[in-house]
Amino acid sequence: MTEYSATDQPPAAEPGAERSAAGPADATPPTSFSDPEFASRYGVKSGMSRTRKITLAAAGICVLAGVAGYIGWNEAHPQVQATVISFTTNGDSATVKFEVDKPADEMLECTLEAEDVKGEVIGTVNVPILDKGTSKLDQQATISATGTPNTVIVANCVKA
Repeated sequence: MTEYSATDQPPAAEPGAERSAAGPADATPPTSFSDPEFASRYGVKSGMSRTRKITLAAAGICVLAGVAGYIGWNEAHPQVQATVISFTTNGDSATVKFEVDKPADEMLECTLEAEDVKGEVIGTVNVPILDKGTSKLDQQATISATGTPNTVIVANCVKA
């Protein structure tokens, strides 16, 4: 037979008192995180306050509005603008006069495209804009095409 010390023995039940491992019979264990007893016992925190949610939403809206405004402003006021002033067609080519508005210290290369009646590109030409120190320039170029051009556009201008 094995002998146990006093520290190994479970405490003796008091006479007249019934003990249950779960506590009193009428008490049910908390089953939800929203139960106040559960929150007080385990330190469950409630969600963000209404004021904090509104503040974060307002800050997010302000940031998004700022980004959209910045992008809109830069799209409405580009640093480089090129506009076709006039063009004349001569069979399978077009002579184009166009204006370039750019920062004075930049050199550019503009791509011009000739389109037919269907809007398909039938000819392109790259025109270097090498004049430093001038911000507005009138340029002229000739585009060779595979058909009769109906319109001419400046597709883009990039730094050279």
